[in-house]
Amino acid sequence: MKHIFKLTSLMFSLFFCVQVLAQELDEKLDKAFFYMNALNAFSKNIPQEKVYLHFDNTSYYQSDHIWFNCYITSAQHQLSDLSKTLYVELLNPGGEIVDKRILKIENGRCHGDFKLTQLPFYSGFYEVRAYTKYMLNFGDDIIFSRLLPVFDKPKTEGDFEKKNMMSYGRWGTGAFPMKREAPVKENAVNVRFFPEGGNLVRGVASRVAFEATDEVGNPIDITGVVLDENRREVAQFVGSHEGRGVFTYPPAAETVRQKHVAEVDYAGKKYRFDMPAELPQGVVMEVDNLSQPDSIGITLRKNGSTPSEILGVAVICGGKLQSSYLGDIENEEICFMMDKTKLPAGVAQIVLFNSKGEMLCDRLVFTDRTDKRLNIRAKTAKPAYEPYEPPSEI
Repeated sequence: MKHIFKLTSLMFSLFFCVQVLAQELDEKLDKAFFYMNALNAFSKNIPQEKVYLHFDNTSYYQSDHIWFNCYITSAQHQLSDLSKTLYVELLNPGGEIVDKRILKIENGRCHGDFKLTQLPFYSGFYEVRAYTKYMLNFGDDIIFSRLLPVFDKPKTEGDFEKKNMMSYGRWGTGAFPMKREAPVKENAVNVRFFPEGGNLVRGVASRVAFEATDEVGNPIDITGVVLDENRREVAQFVGSHEGRGVFTYPPAAETVRQKHVAEVDYAGKKYRFDMPAELPQGVVMEVDNLSQPDSIGITLRKNGSTPSEILGVAVICGGKLQSSYLGDIENEEICFMMDKTKLPAGVAQIVLFNSKGEMLCDRLVFTDRTDKRLNIRAKTAKPAYEPYEPPSEI
């Protein structure tokens, strides 16, 4: 009888544990679904606007007109009827607003102009900003901004071959007011590292992008290696385009260690930079958008000290939730494929989040829908036209 009681107690305990684990799993899944539903509801109920200005030229001279057409669209690139007023500002090289237009939006479009006759006038890079009041709810990053070079008026009328611009001090506008924050003077060589997804995790191999610039921000071509505390080489990297490149870097697995350093070779000299600090626990995300024409490969990795948990992957494009995935990361690496034929053309954001709704990683990918490309061909009656000559019929 005692054995039967013990067996019954054991079965009851196991059943209770299974029930508790199942309940915890259901709660985590419910939370993950809640955040996905909230994201989907936000994209549907809180639309976003974008502004694009099409200018009549790429550079100007003093006293020129800047003509522009304005397109106000939704995040899905459809003309928007949400806002009725567009604000367009002209800023001089010092960051002062020297002119402003308040334009009526009709069917998602409007147009306007600025004349470069403000006094005191000085040549340089002028900025045009455009926004609706509704767009300001989403922060300054969403505001349209374009820099346009403006040159001194030619001394000889019509001599536009000479493009003279005021000589500035390296970090300012000379005697003219500077409303913008003065740029920080950097070193002769600067290298910034960007782990894929956002962070490095101890002992987990990650792809790391880098950017190399000189003291004024111009790209420079470098080569380099990553060295551990014993000066052993753990990775190599070389710039592939305008000072940028990518390499695979395995952070050390030790709990306590000295920082790894990147040793960079540029113009015959060596420079040293600290690698980004890694997290003791966490998940890294690797995205492969090139190997397969119809799918995107996603790999999630964690170290042994990171506990297993339910994670969600949300794919956002055009301001809307396009697809979502849920998975329990038990092993130190899981891989899955995502169908990209259902994504619209353009830039999509892939976000990894946990059951608390916290973003762990995010990554941008570009989807090129060849079946959605416009096929436009131009045909003219003759190879060249004189200025202001009307086109002839073909």
